[in-house]
Amino acid sequence: MNPLLPSPMFALHRSAALSNDVEMLQTDVMRFFGIMCLCLMAIFALVKALPLAPPADRPTIAEPVDLKAAAASLKKQIAALKDKLAEAQSQLNIATAAAKQSSTQAARLLNARQELEKISQALQKTRSEINMRELKLTEILKDIHAKRRVRAGLNTQIENETRNLKELHTAVDRAKEKLDQSHHQQQEPQKNQPESPPTPAPVRKGFTLRFASDAALETLISRDNVNFYALAATKAWQLSLSGGSPAFIPVKLPPKIYEMETATVPANYVTVFHRQVAAFGQNTLTWGVTLLPPMSASINHLIKDREGGDLVIMPDGEVILN
Repeated sequence: MNPLLPSPMFALHRSAALSNDVEMLQTDVMRFFGIMCLCLMAIFALVKALPLAPPADRPTIAEPVDLKAAAASLKKQIAALKDKLAEAQSQLNIATAAAKQSSTQAARLLNARQELEKISQALQKTRSEINMRELKLTEILKDIHAKRRVRAGLNTQIENETRNLKELHTAVDRAKEKLDQSHHQQQEPQKNQPESPPTPAPVRKGFTLRFASDAALETLISRDNVNFYALAATKAWQLSLSGGSPAFIPVKLPPKIYEMETATVPANYVTVFHRQVAAFGQNTLTWGVTLLPPMSASINHLIKDREGGDLVIMPDGEVILN
């Protein structure tokens, strides 16, 4: 082992801070060797001055036996230190891997916590929206119940008024009969002339379709329950209220339509049509609507076994036959 060179084991642990000390140590060693050389030169000069005959008692240098045992012990210690260093290095690698794994798990937990917070916020927002919609639904149901009660009251009132009207018609008919009888009793019948039979009242045949009001027609059109058309020959135009004002759009001829009389069509629809499309004559222009299946079924049920009448469509889509 060279005493001037550090052991490889200790070189692993040498840091940059000890490099200056090592250089100073090397400088001191060189100085020591220089002094030794001067001493040897002086000794050699003295030796030349001595006689050449060797002395009787020549000293011999005996190699100490303990240095080999010390070297073997140092080798064992170095091997043990190397084993400890390897074990410490492996433990350091294991600890580094565990630290990396822990940091990865911590990052995953942080991401999971952030995602959970986002989901919780979205869930809270959804719950608040559900609560608002439930409140709106409750208000709508209350409104529907109130309107049903009002409708039931109106139906009862209509029935009562219809009954009263029938009674009034009956009373008027009876009064007319009494008046006719008294009038006939006052007049003398002409001789040899048969009395002409009374002319029967004309029976109304056919059905007419109209809406309860212009507002009722506009409400049903805006709800897409009714489609309003203007027809001329093989051309058709549909009324649209999407822009806030009425407008007629050219479309294909509908397969089935309920015709309306011109007198029952809102005047502003007629004006808008003539302003936007063209000036068609009243005889060549037809107005009509298409209805939802429940409304059509109601109309078919009302006109069954009847020869004529006035069909009136209410704002809620109910059809009444007068």
